[in-house]
Amino acid sequence: MEKVPYRIAAYARISVDDDLDNENVSIEHQKAIMKEYIEHHFPNATVTYFEDRDMSGYTFAQRPSYQNMKARLLVHEFDILVVKDFSRFGRRNSLGLVELENFRDNGIRVISIGDGVDYPTNNDWLMIQFRFLMNEIPVTETSKKIRDVIRKRQKDGDWICNCPYGYYLHPTKKGEIVVDEEGAEVVREIFQLYNQGWGYKKIANYLTDHNRPTGLMLMEKQLRQKGEDTSKIQKRMSTIWSHVTVAKIVKNDFYIGTLRQNIWSRAGINKKDVRVARERQLVFENHHQAIVDKKVFEKAQQLAKQRSVTHYRGERKYPIPYSGYLYCADCGSPMFSISQPKRPPAYVCGLYHKRGLKGCTSHHIREEALNNAVKEFIRKVGEHFQTALVEMDMERNQQEQALHKEKLEKLKKRLEEIKQELKYTNKERIRQLAVRPQEEDSINETFDEIIREYEEERRQTEEKIGYVSNIAQKRWEWKESIRNVLTTLEELLQKEQFTREEIGLIAERITVDSQKIITVYLKADMDELFAITKGET
Repeated sequence: MEKVPYRIAAYARISVDDDLDNENVSIEHQKAIMKEYIEHHFPNATVTYFEDRDMSGYTFAQRPSYQNMKARLLVHEFDILVVKDFSRFGRRNSLGLVELENFRDNGIRVISIGDGVDYPTNNDWLMIQFRFLMNEIPVTETSKKIRDVIRKRQKDGDWICNCPYGYYLHPTKKGEIVVDEEGAEVVREIFQLYNQGWGYKKIANYLTDHNRPTGLMLMEKQLRQKGEDTSKIQKRMSTIWSHVTVAKIVKNDFYIGTLRQNIWSRAGINKKDVRVARERQLVFENHHQAIVDKKVFEKAQQLAKQRSVTHYRGERKYPIPYSGYLYCADCGSPMFSISQPKRPPAYVCGLYHKRGLKGCTSHHIREEALNNAVKEFIRKVGEHFQTALVEMDMERNQQEQALHKEKLEKLKKRLEEIKQELKYTNKERIRQLAVRPQEEDSINETFDEIIREYEEERRQTEEKIGYVSNIAQKRWEWKESIRNVLTTLEELLQKEQFTREEIGLIAERITVDSQKIITVYLKADMDELFAITKGET
């Protein structure tokens, strides 16, 4: 019986892939197991359940309930995290172990019922690593199987995605692509207007003003006709056309009956998509009914090539120093220069300039006001760095020195622990090979992975030790950077008018809202130095 009631966070997850979770049955099944365990071992505890449905265990960042629970764990709203087993916690070996160490360092106890783990109360780290490694194998194997199936279907000319605007998949004939006549008329209209010389934005505004249905509007209508729920689509649905959508339609040869597959490739699970070279893409001509005539399509492609090249080599009549840095804080669009001989230079919201009040509110900012705001910003940043420089020149107090010493000792202790764990791991490999020589390949693969992660942790720990040991050198480097920044800021304050290059020395981005409130965002390297010195002072 515990003296003080524990506060427990119980986490359950089920994947989008039923094959990975067939042994877990359901979220409710996981909760029942955790409830029974907690009532038996912690009868007086308070329990809060967190659950993620249809969420992959390969990442942590994409699980909203987990992220909520983690934030509350790290501020010590809970003492213990309980899961049915580690496969519910995460299926990626490296990330899962990092999360566990993070919880350990913050004093959080983690219990995995099915794995018999109570960490770090009973610290069997080697066994935990082995569990995580085994949990990752089904994910990578399933990913490979799915990738092989997709490649096979692509080579066979099967369409495996949502159809582009103007088409839909036949409800009963699997894989058959059908023309949506209402959308097809809009597609033909887009090509006609583009070939007449209209630009993407002008076409998008025209389609919006004339109430042409967007892609989600057509999808919502098709689902409604089939009697399906459309509530989710209605939340995302918009009547406004984007110039990006128009551009994609104009450049897509799907509209002349060509199926183009294997356009994008992904190196691994949750990695970024990379465009495949055109010659390696899978192309099937006359695959489905065309909406646009080939001659019309080819004319549009020639026009697109011509419009992507500019032959203008002149000089601007009026300087626009804030171009590329200034954005509307309300809608996020760039702000454009308004330059007239008899009026002071100013900038207006780009979306309002194009679409009027349909796009954004009516507001502009004079260049003089921007110059004054930027100068005031420079003064404040300079004052901060000047104060930081004085503070860094002063003798650091004994308490801070003691903290650095304590941190260094902890890191050195952890480094020794890692070295011992590496020795133990190598001994355990030899023992396992002696007991199960027939499984040599799998044993070596498992222990190689564990050793790689220990080596990586050792490398990171050694880097941290070097960093903490050389903190005085770091401070000297920061002081030199601050002095250089102060020189730049002092020179800028002497300017009556900024050039675009000078604004780029300090600003990453500047925003203006409808109340003419100006916000300047520091350039990335200067912002990093600002954050460091904020912590120092």
